[in-house]
Amino acid sequence: MSSYMPPPSTLNPGATVWDYLRDSGGTSQELSVPQQDQEVERFCAMYGFVRVRSFCDVARSGTSVVGRDSFLDMIEKILDPKTRPHVILVWNYSRIARDLTDASYYKGLIRRYGIQIHSLTDPVTEGEYKPLVEMMIDFSNQEKSRQTSRDVKRALHNMANQGFSSGGTPPRCYLAEKVEIGLKRDGTPRIVSRWIPDPDLWELGQLAWKLRAEGKSYLYIQKATDGRLYKSVGSWNSFFANESYLGIGKCGDERIPDHHPALIDRPTWDAVQHLRRSHPKNDPQDSSAHPRRIAAPSLLVGMVFCENCGAAMSHQTYNKSTWRCYICGKKCREGWKSCSAQMVNARNAEIVVLDSVLNRILTPEYFSDLLIKVQECFANDADLERQIKDSHTALSKVERVINNLLDVLETQGGASISLRLKERETDKAALQAKLLMLENQLAASTLKISPEAIEVVLSDWRDRLLHDLQVQDIQAARAILQQLIVRIDMGYDHIRIFYRYPLSGGAPMLEGDFIDQRLSDLPGACNQSIFEIAPHLAPVARPAKPPKPVNPRDAEIYRLHTEEKRTISSLAEEFGLVEKSIWGICTRMRKMTGTVMPG
Repeated sequence: MSSYMPPPSTLNPGATVWDYLRDSGGTSQELSVPQQDQEVERFCAMYGFVRVRSFCDVARSGTSVVGRDSFLDMIEKILDPKTRPHVILVWNYSRIARDLTDASYYKGLIRRYGIQIHSLTDPVTEGEYKPLVEMMIDFSNQEKSRQTSRDVKRALHNMANQGFSSGGTPPRCYLAEKVEIGLKRDGTPRIVSRWIPDPDLWELGQLAWKLRAEGKSYLYIQKATDGRLYKSVGSWNSFFANESYLGIGKCGDERIPDHHPALIDRPTWDAVQHLRRSHPKNDPQDSSAHPRRIAAPSLLVGMVFCENCGAAMSHQTYNKSTWRCYICGKKCREGWKSCSAQMVNARNAEIVVLDSVLNRILTPEYFSDLLIKVQECFANDADLERQIKDSHTALSKVERVINNLLDVLETQGGASISLRLKERETDKAALQAKLLMLENQLAASTLKISPEAIEVVLSDWRDRLLHDLQVQDIQAARAILQQLIVRIDMGYDHIRIFYRYPLSGGAPMLEGDFIDQRLSDLPGACNQSIFEIAPHLAPVARPAKPPKPVNPRDAEIYRLHTEEKRTISSLAEEFGLVEKSIWGICTRMRKMTGTVMPG
C-alpha cells in the first residue's frame, strides 16, 4: 500500500519509531497483525525512520485496556526519557482505543512526554483543527464499536429465540449438536449449535434432582450417581442453582422458555430452591439460621467495642461451646499482640448489660431525670434559634458557592476547581449535621411528656424484651437492645454503656450520657433475677465425671503401704519405680478411698 498519510513535518529521516499493532480476534482477522507489521515496515523504509520497537496485542478488544498487556507495557516504558521514541506509529487510531475516554487519555499522556502519534491511514492533517478532527475520529470509532456490539447482541438474541445456543459450554447432562443453517457470504456453511440430552447422563441428572427435592445431602447424591456427574461434592451447589435445567435459555438478561428439552419440572425446581434458600450461605440477607448463631447466641454483637483500641469485638466460644467470650476484633485479624485487651466473659457482660437496661434505663425515674437534664442544658431557646438561623445562612452560602463551582467546572474544568468543589461539599455535609443536631436540641428543650405516657412506652419496651428473653429469642432481644444502646465500650472487668431513647411520633431521640459498671459488682441476688428472666444465661451444671478405673498395680502398692506398713523406698525397689512415683500413687489412692496413709 502506497497511499499512506505523510508523517508530521517535524519528523526527519533517522527519527526513532515505536509502533503498536492490535486486532480484535476472529477468523477474519487472522492476518491483521502481520499485515499491519508489513505496512509499518514499508512506511519506515519510505521515510527513513528507524524502527526501534514493536508492541503487539493479538485478539484483544479496543473497547478497554484490560488484558492489553503490550499496550500497557508501552505506556509504562514511555516514562523512561532515555528510551523514548520520536513517534509512535499505528495503522489507525482505533488500534489505540475504541473508547473515547481511553483514546483521549492515553494519547494525551503520550504527547505529554513529547512523543508524537501518527496514523498511517486516518486523514488527519497538521494545523489548528487537528485535535478536533482526531476527536471526531475517536468518537466515530467508539460509535462503530457500539453499533457492532448492538448488532452482535441482536444476532445472538435472534439465534437464541430460534432454539440455538448463544455460546458457551452446555450444562451437565446436555450435549452441543452442530447444525448447518445456511451459507455465509463467502459460501462457507454457517454452523450453529443447539443443546440436546446427553444419553449417558440424562437419567442420572433426573435422579440427582429427585433425590435433592426429597432432602438428600450432596454426599448421598454423589454416591447415588457413582460420581459420574461430578467428582467433587462442592460442584452440586451450582448444579442445583442452574435454571437451564427447566429448559430456559439465557442470552444476556433475556430468559427464553422452551429453549431446549427440560430435565426437570417446575415443582421439582421449587422444592430444591426452597432447600437452597433455607441454608444461610445462600441467603446472605438473613443469616439468622447460621449454625454458629443457633449453637452460641450472642446478645451484644454489633454493639460492643474494645476499650483499649476501639475495634469492634466479636463473639467466640471455647471448650466445645460451654464458655463464651467477647474478644477484640483487631486481635482476631492482626494477631494476639496487636491489642493488649483480654477476652471478656460473655455471660457476665450480658448479665451486667441486661441489669442496666431493665433496672435503670427502662425505668420512668431514670428517663425523667435524663429529660430534665437535657432540657436544662438546652434551656436557652433564643440562643439555639440564633444558631439555627446562622447555620441556615451559612448553608445557603455554601450551596451557592457549590452551584457556581459546578458551572465553572462544566465550562472550563480543571483539577483545582474539582478540589475546591470537594472542600465545599465537605463543608455542606458538616453544616447539615450541625443543623440537625441544633434542631434536635431545640425540640428536646420544649419536649413535654406526661408521666403516664412515659410509663406506657417504657413498659412496652420492657415487656417485649422480657418476652424475647423468656422464649430465648436472642436475635429479637438483640434487635431491641440495639435501639436502646448506642455502643458499649468493654474491658476485662469494666463496661461503659452509651444509651438513648428512640421516641416515636417525630419526637427527637434522647441520648443519655453513659453508665459505668464493673462486671464483678453485681450481687448474687441480682444475678438470680436475671437468670429467671434470661434462662440461657443461667449456669449449667456439668455432669459428674465417671470414676477412673483403678490400676491393680496401684491398688496393690497402696495396700502394702497402708496395711502391711511397707516403706516407700522398699516399694520403689520392689516395683522398679522411683520413690516420687510411689508417693504419687499412694496420694491418688488415698483421695479415691478416703483412708489415711501411715506417717
